[in-house]
Amino acid sequence: MTPRELNLHIQEYNQRMQQESEEGLALAYLTAYWHRVKRMPGLKEILNSIKPQKPLTDEQLLAQIKALNAALGGETKIREQTT
Repeated sequence: MTPRELNLHIQEYNQRMQQESEEGLALAYLTAYWHRVKRMPGLKEILNSIKPQKPLTDEQLLAQIKALNAALGGETKIREQTT
């Protein structure tokens, strides 16, 4: 392993540890909050609020990628489709 590869592994490890620490802190905060709430919402209501969105279609994904590319100053290359 080269020093550069080692450095990348160290940076990734530090980021992962930071993320786990933040998740633990958020969990502790929410646990304390739920102990103090007067009226507990229904479990189905909570689960429905955090459900992931419907998968995007190919056209929607392409539109998002184009918008992100334009926002970041990327160039658009037109490619001819062969049939």
